[in-house]
Amino acid sequence: MANDRGEIGRVLGGRYRLVTHIGTGRFTKVYLAYDLSQSRRVAVKLLSEDVLPDGWIGEGAFVGRFLEAAEEAAAVSHPHVVAAHNWGDSDLGLYVVSDYMEGGSLLGMMDAGHLLSPSQVLMVGLDAARGLEHIHDLGNIHGDIRPSNILFSRRGRARLADLGTSWALTSSETGGALMARSVFSAIDAVRYASPEQAQGLTPDEKSDVYSLVLVLTEALSGRVPFESDDPEYTQMAKMSRQLDLAGQFSRLGRVLEQAGRPERADRPTARELGHGLLAAAETLPRPAPLPLIKPGPEIPDTGESAAAVAPDKHSEETAPKAKGRMAFREGRSTPQEGRSALRKLLAAVVALVVLGAVGFGAYALWDSQFGTDPQPVPDLAEVDEAHLARILGESGWVLERLERRQDGTVAGQILGQAPLAGTGLERGETVTVWVSLGPELVVIPSNLAGLAVEDAEVSLAAVGLSVGDVTQRYDENAIEGVVIEVDELFSEVEPGSSVDLVVSLGPEPRVVPDIATGSSLAVARERLEALGLGVLEWQVPDNVVAAGRVVRVEPLPGTEVAADSVVTVVVSDGPEKVRVPFLATLGVGEASNVLEQAGLCLGEVDGPLDSEILASNPLADTVVDFGTCVRVITRPEEGAEQSPQEG
Repeated sequence: MANDRGEIGRVLGGRYRLVTHIGTGRFTKVYLAYDLSQSRRVAVKLLSEDVLPDGWIGEGAFVGRFLEAAEEAAAVSHPHVVAAHNWGDSDLGLYVVSDYMEGGSLLGMMDAGHLLSPSQVLMVGLDAARGLEHIHDLGNIHGDIRPSNILFSRRGRARLADLGTSWALTSSETGGALMARSVFSAIDAVRYASPEQAQGLTPDEKSDVYSLVLVLTEALSGRVPFESDDPEYTQMAKMSRQLDLAGQFSRLGRVLEQAGRPERADRPTARELGHGLLAAAETLPRPAPLPLIKPGPEIPDTGESAAAVAPDKHSEETAPKAKGRMAFREGRSTPQEGRSALRKLLAAVVALVVLGAVGFGAYALWDSQFGTDPQPVPDLAEVDEAHLARILGESGWVLERLERRQDGTVAGQILGQAPLAGTGLERGETVTVWVSLGPELVVIPSNLAGLAVEDAEVSLAAVGLSVGDVTQRYDENAIEGVVIEVDELFSEVEPGSSVDLVVSLGPEPRVVPDIATGSSLAVARERLEALGLGVLEWQVPDNVVAAGRVVRVEPLPGTEVAADSVVTVVVSDGPEKVRVPFLATLGVGEASNVLEQAGLCLGEVDGPLDSEILASNPLADTVVDFGTCVRVITRPEEGAEQSPQEG
């Protein structure tokens, strides 16, 4: 890619000044930027034109797909997914603006030589699994889970990054052409890929789970399972071999082995992986703080670039050194160590040359650098860890570092030492220091579930804690606004911490089921009560639906109602009642019309059809069911026998 010097200081979209380059992805460069509008630090992921194939610059379909994917990603809101705030096209290329994660990336930790303990990996994995679960619930996949895309907040909570650009740049329309121009090598491209991707199959949610397992295993052991110098061999190994941690990492190892199975049908979902990790947490100790990057200072709105953020220095016990991944591998000295050793050697040579001239002074110089006489241990109480490492390195002593918590102290503070200050020690002897992990942990109140959020806030404040992220979800047994659970892995937290809560939205709304007209009342009641809805029976006459059968339900089927709603079931009590009209003296045709208007029908005609009606059966004014057919008797012809008269 092009040199960054021409990009630092540029302003994208009239708003985001690029301050310093902080990372490189497969197709993008990432910058720490200053949002001139909001006066805050943000991260800008820039897809510069030199990574695009010829002819793609300004190509409408690709630009549209990129910006559409960025917009879709911005709609994904979750505590464990990096939020995208803005996106656009500029003279430097397409870009996406997201939260600046001050804790750095998992890749940065491992490249700095830190391996994570099983407890630390469990916490990172649980956060990532929850982010994946949300992405998958929305019907999407991430598609590019790797250490550089797991970022950390200032509090050390993991979030998944690169969602929008992953969707846009790895799609079937663009992925092949861009992969050929990626800054990644062939082995980089397949390092975290799933077995099905090796077979050319479309990745799915289980593919994300497999990639996450590879990342977590690397953070534990320092190497990616099945990795070799031959990308084809790596993919074939994934397709045919089971992840084997050889009984390491206790229950956590078994959870990872299950989630890393070659057949995706055998793997858990992201939700199930999260449940497995939670179960494994019961067997692990509380994790030490993650080796996060120190948060950088606020960037003034001056237009000048800021200095790069320096990584934290951490002890070997808190974050052991990674093998095979460090810039300075085992067996080699760092540049600083090399320069120090060279200075010592030159000093020693000079001392030997002038030994005869200055006598004891030259000997003392040699002895201070390479001698084995005891040296007094200094008072380490006020020494920071960087200075401590320097003292021990120059004296040749071995450090035994023990940690504990103590109120009134800060993390990294040295609480005590053995032997005491002034004691003489030779090179190779051990100095033990007790280092503070910070104040004693605070127990999260156990009675938060069932409280209103305001009351939970008061309970937390009483022990020096506060409410953190609030996640809402439906709950069948809790009213709206009540705390369902505490979303923290451990029951004890650092003093002053914020505690994440899950709050009820109340029971999930119901949808009125489709109950067909003519159904029995028993069936309607059973279906409604199965959803927890109340039933109100309302009887009405109905000339079509048989008595005791459902005419309709109110509200109508498909309507969303509250969980405790009452649905009215309108039931037929049979046809309505009508009175037989007076038909005497009417003609047959006229009588038929009168009966129809009354909801009745003309039955048999007893007598001539062209004669007037003498009587009806049932008699006039008799109450009958709607739709009843009435028999009529007409006047007989002259000389015929007289019929009975009406009444």
